[in-house]
Amino acid sequence: MFIDRRSFVKGAAVAGAAAVAPQVLVRTARGADKNKVVFVSEESNPKAIAVYDKINADFKKETGIEVVMEYPGFANIAKRVATLIAAGTPPEIVWYGAGQAMNLAIEGQLADVGDVLKATGGTAENLRMIYKGADRSIPTSQQFTYGWYRKDLFDAKKVSAPKSWDDYLKAAKALNEPPGMYGCIVPSAETGASTLLLETMFMKNDVHWFKYNAGKKDYEVVLDQGDQKKRAIETLDYLNELHKFSPEASTYNWGELMSTYFSEKAASSYYVGSRLLDQTIANNPKIADATMPFELPKKITEAYYLSIQGFHILEKANVEGAKKYVTFFMKHPDVIAWYHAVPLHIIPASRDMLHSAKYQDNPVIQKRMDVLKFLDSVWTKGVPLYYWDGKELNPYIGLYHNENLAGWVLAMRNIKGMKSDQVIDEAAAQVRKKMKRVG
Repeated sequence: MFIDRRSFVKGAAVAGAAAVAPQVLVRTARGADKNKVVFVSEESNPKAIAVYDKINADFKKETGIEVVMEYPGFANIAKRVATLIAAGTPPEIVWYGAGQAMNLAIEGQLADVGDVLKATGGTAENLRMIYKGADRSIPTSQQFTYGWYRKDLFDAKKVSAPKSWDDYLKAAKALNEPPGMYGCIVPSAETGASTLLLETMFMKNDVHWFKYNAGKKDYEVVLDQGDQKKRAIETLDYLNELHKFSPEASTYNWGELMSTYFSEKAASSYYVGSRLLDQTIANNPKIADATMPFELPKKITEAYYLSIQGFHILEKANVEGAKKYVTFFMKHPDVIAWYHAVPLHIIPASRDMLHSAKYQDNPVIQKRMDVLKFLDSVWTKGVPLYYWDGKELNPYIGLYHNENLAGWVLAMRNIKGMKSDQVIDEAAAQVRKKMKRVG
């Protein structure tokens, strides 16, 4: 679940208290307790939780600081954090995507963590989230956006993994035998899965929602102008054509991308990371060995949506305790076990760690070294959305990304049948209205 930059803080007091309180206890207002750190984590895999428990116990033994964990889940974490902030009880640490955390940076909620980055060995330039001259995120991991396909089915049809848009279309058509088997999956709904697919395919065709105006020192909407509009229409029409070989997918999100694939109803899918492979191994191991990664083909560029996860420390909480904890966590020997909670999905932010014997010492990774080599081959091609439109951090991406506007675009074209030029014009108009609204 995504919410826009404006409502992120202002709308949480009502929505959070009404909707979240029955499921999650809201702490009473407190000062920053030096002996406690509240840590809200998006990753709630049982194996990851076990690692958190071990590291947290060691941290308390060494420092006397208790770590209180919350696991609201991917769909609810933004609302939960907003609720805590609105209640005057911000958590010390939030672990989730830097794209979502950027909203907190814009609202002045995130501490400068440059000292922690330095203490933990730094990070690659393209993974840094810099706002107002300071690092606001400590990257731990990342996920790449790419495709998965059934090599056995492709081989039976004498079709190779697609290398171009035309290849992708031909492969989907060749493998399409509905209703038992579809050639691909094109999610077409106001969901994160639809949003990230269109955003990645826009990147593949060098489509930008914004352009940086150096004179005004600000970003301006250009999606509906000149070559940008032409390429946006071309991309949308292409995905509409590809959708002919997909389930309708008018309600699809991440779970449906995985379940449709591992239940053998689609010959290919896409995902952000390798959780699809993890779920295929768990639910239908007989097709796991034939499940292979492929790079979503380029039209103009090889770029793809890069999801970066990391620690984010709240400015109005126990900053000192939080920084001690993050440094301790990153240097703890069991951090490798945390990366192994979902092997090949929680990808280290450090390429050196990816290449390390400790990281590769895992049965899933050892068996699927082909996936690790694939990830290494596309390592430098990913781009965080907030740097896609220019070198300056774009504070407006939440106006279309966090509200799944790109997913709406796909739904309007593929499900409602609206013409591509009309959809693009309407999407650009919506973003401009939102820019005026947030000032």
